[in-house]
Amino acid sequence: MIRAGLSVVLLLFAAGCVEQDPAVVAARQQYASQSALQGEQKIPEVRKAVSAEGADSSKSYTIRAKINAGEFPPFADGQAAFIVTDAFGTAAAEHQGGADHNPHDCPFCKRDINSVMARVEFCGNDGKPIAIDARSLFDLKEMQLVQVTGTARMDADDWLVISATRIHVVR
Repeated sequence: MIRAGLSVVLLLFAAGCVEQDPAVVAARQQYASQSALQGEQKIPEVRKAVSAEGADSSKSYTIRAKINAGEFPPFADGQAAFIVTDAFGTAAAEHQGGADHNPHDCPFCKRDINSVMARVEFCGNDGKPIAIDARSLFDLKEMQLVQVTGTARMDADDWLVISATRIHVVR
């Protein structure tokens, strides 16, 4: 009995002494914000602004979204990238959804679900997503509310892509 208790204490002590990966620590320091990000915009508004003729590709946007890709997994395994769905609770001006509204379950919203979704990527100097899983990097889970700031563009598949520079995980 004493041996088992001592083993548990030693395991707990050893777990607390494990050093974190320096790349993870550096990325968290660079991208994670402990305080809320200001100037949130709805994903459909960002899509519209980015798609406009002569849009400024260096302009930064802040979105509030849930990590949610509907019936698909939202995370890219081994990458600092994930799919989000707008968290303002409505897909169109004439449709009023509440804070808990899930566009993936709403018959009205499903008709144009891509308009409220975006891919978020935290990229390195090479322009590719960092090779650290976003779940580990920022302690993220599916359906979690986040605020993300970054530049935005439309890709060849008509997806809004946010090249993120900051994230605030709403806890």
